[in-house]
Amino acid sequence: MLTVVLQQGINGIVFGSLYVLVALGLTLIYGVLVQINFAHADVVTIGAFAAYFFTFAFGGNYLISIGIALMAGAALGWLVNAAIFAPLRERGNELLPLIATIGVSILLQNAMLLWFGPIPYAFDSPYSNKVIRLWGGTFITLQNLIIVVVSALTIALLYAFMKFTFMGKALRAVSQDRETAGLMGVNPNQLIMLTFVIASALAGMGGAMLGPILVLTPFAGTTVIVKAFAIVIIGGFGNVEGTIIAGLVVGLIESYTTQFVNPGLTDIVVFTLLLLMLALRPTGLIAEKREENV
Repeated sequence: MLTVVLQQGINGIVFGSLYVLVALGLTLIYGVLVQINFAHADVVTIGAFAAYFFTFAFGGNYLISIGIALMAGAALGWLVNAAIFAPLRERGNELLPLIATIGVSILLQNAMLLWFGPIPYAFDSPYSNKVIRLWGGTFITLQNLIIVVVSALTIALLYAFMKFTFMGKALRAVSQDRETAGLMGVNPNQLIMLTFVIASALAGMGGAMLGPILVLTPFAGTTVIVKAFAIVIIGGFGNVEGTIIAGLVVGLIESYTTQFVNPGLTDIVVFTLLLLMLALRPTGLIAEKREENV
């Protein structure tokens, strides 16, 4: 029994790391703009396809493909913000960018459906079948170890960037008070662009590591984005620390529910937790404070 508990704990940390990586992008955008990006799921999917085609169509290395997916996500984030969101924000109507994210999501999904077709792709990582034996009969595949290590390093670098670099502090200043930050010499538009680029880069990277776990289709990102939204709410909208904790908690809950209850009830358990959190602590695990966002 102890071996099963430990093994499911390892599996939960793997999935939780992926959820955190995707949810952090949503948290960053909400923390800075107080907006929700419904097209985030499709950036995850594009990152997965970028990694897939780099690995199999061009004979590239899977580890390098994670970086390719990161760059593809960052480029898409820059393009979408420059072409759509930035002009809409200047009109002063907060609903316009929100509605636009839905339109961008539909556009990207149909574009991928046209380019890649509806037939699922099998994204087989060369590391999925390489097993590392741990203590007490537990194990972890090399693919899952890559997910945990890359996610942990990315989260640590993002945290250090936000807390200790000039750009990170300027981004936090914009999240607190955009007008005052502008008066202090900070360019809010550039930092909003940076926020979209970082958030989309994280989504693209998450897609590259999610691809070998799920069946790859033009709608693959939607399978994880709903839980990412739940994680952002449970952790406290706009709070990075809360998102990290909530992501790992959701990953562990899913893993243990699959093993000890019923695999078909995982979503029910997660969203029951969400409803309880909204009823008992609507501010999330870590209460949102505008001066501490992102």
